[in-house]
Amino acid sequence: MANERRANVPVVTQFVRQVIGCDCPDEVFQRVEVRSGSTAVKCCPADYELRIGGRLLVVVTSEPVEALSGARLARVILEGKRARDRGKFNRFRLVVQTRNVAQDRDALLRSFEDVPGKDEKTHVHVVARSEVPDFFSDT
Repeated sequence: MANERRANVPVVTQFVRQVIGCDCPDEVFQRVEVRSGSTAVKCCPADYELRIGGRLLVVVTSEPVEALSGARLARVILEGKRARDRGKFNRFRLVVQTRNVAQDRDALLRSFEDVPGKDEKTHVHVVARSEVPDFFSDT
């Protein structure tokens, strides 16, 4: 990846397993790529893009949930789904970090329910900003 820096694999693993709840096997974490920004999703600003084991594509954004409703969320999901399929990943997960998790989670999940073209391999998560670590090692 173009602006790739060294990923802190234990930090990525903990985030994926404990924060967003993926139960990827250990071997998936043998190949982890992290970048600032995103090549997969361009219609909303991304903080991070995680590519894990060729199976899981995760985009983390701090875009306000109000800005991700309706047609805009549908575009983000469609871009992520296309990138997932092009890259032959199993899953695409959009992670939105926010200050008001309970309220924002309900709003985003309601909006996600109406997204056309989503499938069982596309997911959205709303997490507290404090739960999103710096995924890069100190170098």
